[in-house]
Amino acid sequence: MQKLMKNWVFTMITCILLSVLTVIMLLGAFEVKGFTLAQDILHLLVAVVLGIYIIFTLFPMIVHYRGVPQLFVGVEIVLLIIAMVALVFAQVNVPFFSSLQVCSVVGLAIWLRGAVETIHAYTLQGTQGKKKTPLWALCLYILLSAFGVWQMANPTIEDKHFLFVIGGVSLVMAVIFGYATAQNRKAAYGGKKKKKKAKKGSEDSKPVAALEEPKPVVAEKEPVAAVTVTDEKQ
Repeated sequence: MQKLMKNWVFTMITCILLSVLTVIMLLGAFEVKGFTLAQDILHLLVAVVLGIYIIFTLFPMIVHYRGVPQLFVGVEIVLLIIAMVALVFAQVNVPFFSSLQVCSVVGLAIWLRGAVETIHAYTLQGTQGKKKTPLWALCLYILLSAFGVWQMANPTIEDKHFLFVIGGVSLVMAVIFGYATAQNRKAAYGGKKKKKKAKKGSEDSKPVAALEEPKPVVAEKEPVAAVTVTDEKQ
């Protein structure tokens, strides 16, 4: 991941995608007429978050719990899966699901979690040798259940507020990745220029004599002394 963050191409593409997402979210938040793409993306994001919540939180609980709480965790999973399907069907304008709000789905998840934990705490009171649920935790679960029912019946947070939040976060992340792109590009091209400059300087510093091929040395011939032949008969 660190290598990707130092790659200016990756950070640039991520910055562009986040900028596009910011524009889409803000157009949906300002309720531009005929623009429903932001709402569709929001519903899909919530469905994905619900799926992750079910897989990594509720499935381990259904394995850990026993008896009545395990049964209610199973019911919780089924109801949240139905909510996920409803969020997906909202994209194709199904009459019942098209008016579904994100706040209602979040309220459903909070109510189910509070209700299941309240039932779990109640079942622990009648068992021996097990750690009882503290009173403050039981009160918290009851408050969560009440808050979830309230949000399901009368959602207080409209979808456009979620769009504003996602758009704001996307804008901040786009600025961060844009700054990282500028720094990575500067570091990449600055390093190449330094290498080229260093290489050029090393080539210029070489002596000229070392670049020239040595010429073969020709040895001079010594003059041959004249030999006089004398006649032995004389």
